[in-house]
Amino acid sequence: MKATALNIALTSILAATLAACSGTTARDNPCKGAETASSRLFLQQVTDDSAIVRWRGDASSVCIGTDQGKLDTLLVASEDKGHKQVQATGLTPDTQYYYSVGGAPEAPEGQHFRTAPTAGHSPQDGNIHVWLLGDSGTETEEFRGQFKHKGEAELVKQGFLTYNREQAGDEPLDLLLLLGDNAYLEGTDAQWQGSFFDIYPNIIAATATWPTIGNHEMGKAPLNICLVFPLPQCAEGPMIMPLGGVSESSDPNSYDSTGDGPDAGGLPYLDIFTLPSRGEAVGVPSGTEQYYSFNYGNLHVVSLDSQLSNRDEAKRAAMRDWLVRDLQSNTLDWTVVIFHHPPYSRGENHDSDLEQAEIDMRETFTPVFEAHGVDAVYSGHAHSYERSWYLHGHQGMSDTFSAGEHATLNSAGLPALGQDGERYRQVSPITGSDDRAVYTVAGSAGKADSLSPCPEGRNMGCTPDNWLTHPAHRSFGNDIEGALPNGLARRGSVVLDVTKS
Repeated sequence: MKATALNIALTSILAATLAACSGTTARDNPCKGAETASSRLFLQQVTDDSAIVRWRGDASSVCIGTDQGKLDTLLVASEDKGHKQVQATGLTPDTQYYYSVGGAPEAPEGQHFRTAPTAGHSPQDGNIHVWLLGDSGTETEEFRGQFKHKGEAELVKQGFLTYNREQAGDEPLDLLLLLGDNAYLEGTDAQWQGSFFDIYPNIIAATATWPTIGNHEMGKAPLNICLVFPLPQCAEGPMIMPLGGVSESSDPNSYDSTGDGPDAGGLPYLDIFTLPSRGEAVGVPSGTEQYYSFNYGNLHVVSLDSQLSNRDEAKRAAMRDWLVRDLQSNTLDWTVVIFHHPPYSRGENHDSDLEQAEIDMRETFTPVFEAHGVDAVYSGHAHSYERSWYLHGHQGMSDTFSAGEHATLNSAGLPALGQDGERYRQVSPITGSDDRAVYTVAGSAGKADSLSPCPEGRNMGCTPDNWLTHPAHRSFGNDIEGALPNGLARRGSVVLDVTKS
């Protein structure tokens, strides 16, 4: 039986060696060490029976257990791409575990996680609590010696924490989903440190992070800088220089952090995260960490690669074929898809009518979403908030959108908002199928674009006349801060609460 409600709220292996079994006594407890200082401590692939703890530092083991003051299982770390990690297996579903790095028998405050519920079930509290961050990596965004967005990601984080305390009763997070561009400008290892690990240390030590690749994860590429910044020298002709975030390569080995050629170490994103390419989290194996899927209770999540695989016709087709197989095998109540480039958007510099990555994602993948019961799709890229109507059957340009044909309507014949008496039904009463989805652009977790009209002859680095007017997205009233006709120009993030009914 399919569930009938999804509550969406906007707000600002390597295997380790098991060195001891459960049931040890105080006398033979192998956890006798001391907590060891570590950096970038974070969780990966928390499932219903396993979890990965990953860090940098001298520690060579982790102790884990269900009693914070008496950890009793010692796990020996393996080395992986500049990190250390352990994978705890044989865990109990929907259970709180604590851990220490270095083998101490007591877990420091905040070092814990809860395993996922058994497949198809909700957590004990009845709700999967998810936080989504798009384009949050602006703490390290530097151009020509200037950092223009210092502290903005921190403000968004504090907004979430305030919301979570005042409106969600400090409910612990179950999942952290990254929508790409979470490290600016080039996605270097150091930028990941400054824009992610230094901003969210307490959250990522207690909540598994599941990312997707954005354009700013892919280093530098040549660009005519006059298209973005009309410098006086531009009067003499184009000025080609390497710039972060403009790569259109489909090859992860083309990653170039400096503009001098591909880095020998490859793409830092793929070194930092350890992702379930072999179906380790129950989804169909993809064979690549660039896209993958996983289950969490009654929620199935798919991360697609709109930045690399999407740029090559054959790779895009392979990703589509994998997605069909994955969704066909999915029997859970809810399905959420994340990727960076939005199929419907009219952001300041990212128009889904103009950018090929967005066009390809819309034309190739939205029919698959509708055919296989995807409920919600989240992207970033545009530094604003846009949320679609409940869509079906629209793969064309924005001028072909018809509310009567492509949106779910209310009793007055207008696009329904999905709220109050206009709540969206998972199974459409029109078609009798789960064949429509909500598309959200949430790329303002590190900065928000503001009105800056484009001078004649310029269309980048400024605000076009049709900014945030994509008709597939819901309208906003003038009483909402930052409201434009079909979007919000303000910083923020998204909370997704997934329930059974």
